[in-house]
Amino acid sequence: MPTSNLEANKALVLAHYDAVTNNHDPDAIRTQVTSDFFDHAANAVMSADQIIAHSAALHATFGELKATAETIVAEGDMVAARVVWRGVHRGPWRGIAPTGKRFEFRGMTFWRIRDGRIAERWAEVDFASLEKQLRG
Repeated sequence: MPTSNLEANKALVLAHYDAVTNNHDPDAIRTQVTSDFFDHAANAVMSADQIIAHSAALHATFGELKATAETIVAEGDMVAARVVWRGVHRGPWRGIAPTGKRFEFRGMTFWRIRDGRIAERWAEVDFASLEKQLRG
């Protein structure tokens, strides 16, 4: 695969973090995912509207939410990203009432790109660390 395609795939994934986490941009989300996008963490096909609803819920729960890729690697049709999320706990999350605490947690996600759009996602996110920070 030409380097330019790999760079385009990485740029797409970074733009998706911007659209979902950093800015909540429904129009961008609609252009970034395939109609049959499959989220392996949720074990479900998700429509753009479902991803947009997830993004809105994230922003309702976590203020000042930002995701930053610490490492991003592309090979073939896959992009791997090691990401840190930071924000402020402003709404209920998994039974934890809003604390106003600042948090930081990490995760690793693999993305499959097809025809210039995101087709699949596999995520391992350290929610245990987030919960510990919110409860601690």
